[in-house]
Amino acid sequence: MTKLIEAALAPVIETGVPALIEEPIRCMEIFRFDRGSAERFIPWSDQSRNCGLFKISCKNASGYAEYALPSTREFADLVRWASVFSRLKGMPVTEAIRYAQKQQQWGSVRMLLAVSALADLEANQHQHISRKRLGRLPLERSFLMDCSEAYYHF
Repeated sequence: MTKLIEAALAPVIETGVPALIEEPIRCMEIFRFDRGSAERFIPWSDQSRNCGLFKISCKNASGYAEYALPSTREFADLVRWASVFSRLKGMPVTEAIRYAQKQQQWGSVRMLLAVSALADLEANQHQHISRKRLGRLPLERSFLMDCSEAYYHF
């Protein structure tokens, strides 16, 4: 979680170098893992939390962030909880990071999750990385779907 918090609080660095034309965010996916899968792939998960993965994609790259949310009514409806992220769709990544960092009304968990996934996307874009795993977690969509009890694509 420390990496997530550091990424969310780090300012976007402005340089005098003209920016490359950034691809806009095309889609986002959020996976809520079933209990067994969460325990296998997210070492800091426990029975009192809903754990999963948030994925943000543009044309040639994706960014990922894991999450662990309390198993409370507030977080039960995945679509409702994640719908605030739809505002990021169509934005260039740098703009989306700036926007997400200012969204205090989302609450700290959503804001940190979005900024963490966006920071990962930005790094993967610039380094031309197509990641196959996040820690021990395979990132193949069919695998993620098999491990999920809920899924939202937007």
